[in-house]
Amino acid sequence: MTTNITIGVSHDYSTSDVGAVPLTQRRSLYHFTALWITLAAGFTYLFLGFQYHDYGYSLWRAVGAGAVGAVAYLIYALPAAYLGSRTGLTHALLTRSIFGKVGSVVVSLILIGVAAGWTAFAFNLLATLYDGLFSWDNVVLISIVLAIVGVTNNVFGFGGIAAFARYLVAPLMILWMLYLVIKGLTSIPAATLATGTGTGDNLPFLSGVGLAIGAVMWGNEPDTWRYGKPKFFWPTLPLVIAFAIGLVLFVAGGWMIAQLSGAGQYDFGPGFRYAVEYSLFGVLWLGAVVATVLQIAINDGNYYEMINAGQNLFGWKRIYTCLLMAGVAAVFAWWFPHLENGFFSIAGWTSIALPSATVVMCVDRFVLPRISGVTRPEAVPRW
Repeated sequence: MTTNITIGVSHDYSTSDVGAVPLTQRRSLYHFTALWITLAAGFTYLFLGFQYHDYGYSLWRAVGAGAVGAVAYLIYALPAAYLGSRTGLTHALLTRSIFGKVGSVVVSLILIGVAAGWTAFAFNLLATLYDGLFSWDNVVLISIVLAIVGVTNNVFGFGGIAAFARYLVAPLMILWMLYLVIKGLTSIPAATLATGTGTGDNLPFLSGVGLAIGAVMWGNEPDTWRYGKPKFFWPTLPLVIAFAIGLVLFVAGGWMIAQLSGAGQYDFGPGFRYAVEYSLFGVLWLGAVVATVLQIAINDGNYYEMINAGQNLFGWKRIYTCLLMAGVAAVFAWWFPHLENGFFSIAGWTSIALPSATVVMCVDRFVLPRISGVTRPEAVPRW
């Protein structure tokens, strides 16, 4: 553990000097299962289910859109994860040899921007939950403070985000959502579950699937899976379990919150308070603690994406990049409330920009050598 923490603070295999994660540092399947359950079992998917409800989806239509989105993501994620485990390199470092100097800078900036957008959404959502529970107001100020504090675990690199995720977050939240969904199924009439509360004309089913893909998409899968075993289907079990929870159970939970609370499309905070009163015995402080721990843990993944991209650009001590990215996240948290349809905008960007770059790199690494017989050197080019 001491060795892993020292590595994380110094570089976490994210600079060109020490780029590839050695096979001796690879982690177990259990480790990844716990990590991805936490990354998938979060308020983003509750919010997604909440939105589905207010666009008129039935429960089954909402769950179906989430499940189809999960399958589509899995088809993309397996080669993307294999790219990381085969090379041991971060997404940003991989871009140097494939996209060149300018292309690597552009992709790295997109990585930072998209992840900062999700961080801003998550901490604005958490501040909204505080407001719903305790009527605190000051949503923007609280979200900025959270964005700055939330970078802490990433000082310790991959080891830091995995430990926090494994032991503190997922079990309680999953049990809570199971209880909420089961209780909701016994309370809501079957006809309402089957038909929803509207026509659904505002969001066609394929658009709903696209929204699910955007919500679940990371785009920088090599960043985490470079610590996995270099086998193509090795990540399947963690991903299937994680998104059965996130895009099925939590989407259903979000739909239930909207239906039971009667909250409007932009009233997720009051809806969450109702959910705490309905299924968490009205213990508001416990709801706040669970929400806080979960959002910080999930945003470890977003910060990790930003920091690895920053390390590709600057190559200095990791802690400097952590401080810089905390500042970037704070600016985005301030800006996010001014963005119209912020959740949909970020999900749209995520589903297109980063996966496109990853697919190009997968083709370059795995398809072109079979066609041309030419293999790209493994070493990371220097700037």
